[in-house]
Formats: sequence, C-alpha cells, structure tokens
Amino acid sequence: MKIRDKLDSLSLRKGDGEGERRAVLSDLRRRLDRLSDPRRPGATADGYAPPGRAIEGLVDGQFLSTPFGMIFVARETYGSGYRHGGILLGELLEVPPYPAHLITRDERLRDIDFTRTLFLDTETTGLSGGTGTYTFMVGVGSFQGGGFTVQQFFMRNHSEEEAMLFLLGELLDHYDFLVTFNGKNFDIPLLETRFILSRFNVPFADKAHYDLVYPSRKIWRRVCHNCRLITLEAQLLDINRGDDIPSELIPYLYFDFVRTGDAGKISRVFYHNRMDILSMVTLAHRIHLTYHDPSAFHPRKGIEHVVLGKLFMEHGMIEKATGCLEEALKRCDEPFQWEAMEFLSLAYKRRGLWERSAALWEDMISWDGSRSSFPYVELAKHYEHRVKDYSKALEMVRRAVEMVDCFGFSEREALLHRQRRVTRKEKRVRRSTV
Repeated sequence: MKIRDKLDSLSLRKGDGEGERRAVLSDLRRRLDRLSDPRRPGATADGYAPPGRAIEGLVDGQFLSTPFGMIFVARETYGSGYRHGGILLGELLEVPPYPAHLITRDERLRDIDFTRTLFLDTETTGLSGGTGTYTFMVGVGSFQGGGFTVQQFFMRNHSEEEAMLFLLGELLDHYDFLVTFNGKNFDIPLLETRFILSRFNVPFADKAHYDLVYPSRKIWRRVCHNCRLITLEAQLLDINRGDDIPSELIPYLYFDFVRTGDAGKISRVFYHNRMDILSMVTLAHRIHLTYHDPSAFHPRKGIEHVVLGKLFMEHGMIEKATGCLEEALKRCDEPFQWEAMEFLSLAYKRRGLWERSAALWEDMISWDGSRSSFPYVELAKHYEHRVKDYSKALEMVRRAVEMVDCFGFSEREALLHRQRRVTRKEKRVRRSTV
C-alpha cells in the first residue's frame, strides 16, 4: 500500500481524538507534497522556505530531470573578452601544453588539450574527507563555443545525491582531461567514495588528472608563505575576491540551509565555487607561461629564478636553466645567493664552461668558505680531471675533508678515497719529474 493511501485509510477511522488525528494527518500530507515538489529546497523547520528565498529564486539556474530525480544546476558563461586576474580566460588555449607532463612527470599529460579539459572543484560538508563527508556542490568549467562555461550541480539534501552524480558522470564522459587544485588529495577521492556508495561506475580512472597544487608548490612554495589557492591569487595572480566566504565556513552554511531552507547565505557559495574554477584557469596559464618563458611575467623575487633554474636543469633544459640562474644571481637576496651560485656553476659545468664554473667555486670559497664542502669538492674534481694539477686538487680535497669532519656529512669515505687516489697521482708526477 502506498504511503498516501495508507494515510487516507487512517484518516477515515473513528474514535476519540479524531480532530487531533486529522490535523496530524493533514500535516503529514502537506509534508509529503512538499517532498514530491521538484522545486523544494532543503528541509526546513516548518516545511517551507521563506518566500523568495528558495535557491532558484536567488541563483540563476534550473532544475534538470534525471532517472534519479531532480537536481538544481546553475550555469554561467564568460565570453572571450572576460578577464580574470590580468589575463583573458581564452589565453590559456594559446600557451604551450608541454610543461604539464614535465612538471608532474605524468606522460598522460603530454598531449593535454585545454579544449578537452574539465576544470572541477567541490564544496563539501566537511574538510577532513571520509565516508561521512558529502559533496553538496560540484562546479565544473570548460571552454565551449568561444567562451568558458561554468556549471554547478547543487544537492539541496542527501536525497538528490544520485541525481547529481548521474549528471556529473555523463558530463565527464565528454572530456579526456581533468584539472583540479588539490583534487588528488581531496575532491576526487571524496567523489569516488560517493560514486561507489551510490553503486555508480567511478568515472575518473581513465582521465588524465592535472592537479595544479603540485606545480604551484614546485615553483612558488619558497615565494609565498603557503600555496593555498587564495594565497596564490593575492600574491601572484592579481585576483581580489572581495567579500568572499571563507572555505571553512561553507559546511556550516550548508547545514543551516538544510535546516531552514533559506538559501540567502548558501547562494554566496556559488560565487566562491565559480571563483575557484576561474582562478584555476588563470593559474594554469601562469604556470605554463612562466615555465615556457620565465621573463614573460617578470618574476618579482630572485628565488623564483633559482627554483625555475633548478627545474630546467632537472628536465635537461640547461640553456634555459643558465639564463634563469644568471638572473637569480643578480636579483637574489643574500640567503639565496649561495644556492644560485651552486646551481649556476653546475649549469656551466654541464655546458662545458669549465672556467666559469671554477670562477664561481672560487668565489663561493672566498665569500663564505665555511658554509659547505661543495665548492672544495668541485674544485678538487676540476683540478684533478681537467687541469691535472694534483697539488691543488689534493689541497681542495683536504679542505673538503675538514669541512666534512666539522659537519659530519656522509660523504667522508668518498672524500678519503679521492684523497688517496689524488695522493698516488701526485706521487707518480713527482717521480716522473725526478
């Protein structure tokens, strides 16, 4: 028997307290009608949202029907002339894609195409993850028809989760690449859990995932006091969100919406989510253009040049590394000059510019010879293998051994082995000159 039919049968019974029974049943019928209304917001104390405060009255969007019920979807398109953080969104389509796979070491990103990429960000009922955490909003952005479109799937209560996941899964089928910010640690594992618990196929396994938090940390972790997206916006991307909602308050706003049905506060979360997605576009552009042409954004601190130079050396781009490190040496503050000299000398060495390398090692010793054994070891190698001056090589090795003894470095045995070898070579030279 259906619930409504059962209630009708109960309402026909006679007996004491019939008026009270009828009032209770009337209220139950009203609540059932409320549950079946596709425009229903979250459950409220009295069953109804305040007039004009339902989500559809405050956010531009519509209810879409799925095999699992209705779901509210907001949609906004930004034209080709829309500027976010000093760049036009479409400029991302003009930068070279190769930095993605180099910085992440993920070969699947070698052929990343941002026209076939979905930018994704979630809003959740908690920031710690786990099976008890729900994703109540999933925002996705993509380049479409000359513009950039953001869609936001909003779950007004848990009964709409399957409808939201169904639409998200269908949308993901049309894209080959996924871009998030810290999504590998948070957004995607959480969504995978919700897909599994809803008995849906998990749609992320075959997607090449580009998580921007990792290249951001590689390039700017020593420039910014942290690498949260909002920090990168303020310190690198020239983005000011104005009076935005702090992320840590969003779960409380959602719980309040579910309790009262008043969308007045939760509607502001749509703005927060859109800004996250748009900022990912701007950040991806900054990462790729900075890597492709370090001078394009005129890094404001010398340490940025040091970090980029080290990255280029790691990826075998020695000429680009040399240019960055030479610029770093001009602009670095004193704490970073030693590091810039160290890696620049190695860049010169890999290019066969031995005299320049040796000059830097000498400068390092004269500047602060007690800091590290590095310049002594490198000069010892230079004098032994290139110059064949074993006396100077032996002097450098002995000073390096003294440094190692002071700091307890693990390379002591290797240095002592080098010392014995150079000593034998020096003796052979002496005997041959007698």
